[in-house]
Amino acid sequence: MAVIDQIILLQDVDNKLFEINKLLGDLPSKVHELTEKEDSVKISLKNKENNLKDITVLIGSNETLVQTTSDKISSLKDKLIDGSISTNKEYDAMMETIDFEKNLLDTKESELIDLMTEKEDLTKEITEDKDSLDGIISELKSKKDDLNAKMEEVSEENNALKVERENIAKDIDTDTLDKYLQIYEARKGLVVAEILDNNCEGCGAYIPPQLVNEALAKQIVFCGTCSRFLYKSENTPEN
Repeated sequence: MAVIDQIILLQDVDNKLFEINKLLGDLPSKVHELTEKEDSVKISLKNKENNLKDITVLIGSNETLVQTTSDKISSLKDKLIDGSISTNKEYDAMMETIDFEKNLLDTKESELIDLMTEKEDLTKEITEDKDSLDGIISELKSKKDDLNAKMEEVSEENNALKVERENIAKDIDTDTLDKYLQIYEARKGLVVAEILDNNCEGCGAYIPPQLVNEALAKQIVFCGTCSRFLYKSENTPEN
């Protein structure tokens, strides 16, 4: 079989494969997009849950420190009135210690409020992320089910066409196959054009008689305007 005939067969098979992919629509890309989104939300959710654990530990530590500091201040105040302090120097030192502990208490209570606010906000975000993840998982399952149903519908034909394509392509030299792929992408699947009335069927450009004869002899020739492979059917009359 002449190479140009193999190219024509390859174009036919590739166009059938393209139609199958078109039938699948954007489902493959949508499934991929949702899968990546699911992974991203899961990672974010995991990080937030770990952060929430750390904040909960910090809240516990600060609550303990606040309680300890508060108890210490009460104990120091008790000493002011139970007769334990006998001199002004001791009184001043005690008041200085109480002031220090009060400042520490104020700082830790402020930090505790901030941590509890952060915990509340983070808990809300985690709940929202979980709801979002449930929605993504549900949509992803639906899209996968649709894709699997359509793949099952066309898989037999798709697999047969892929085998046929391999069998055709293996007999075409690499340079010609590379050229074919370039044209296929550039011309949206219209790689081969017939010469009709000395014109390229693809773009309408005039084809010189020498190229017409070469195409008729099954040689590889290209349109000088659109770069498509050209072929000439023996039973196509010229005007």
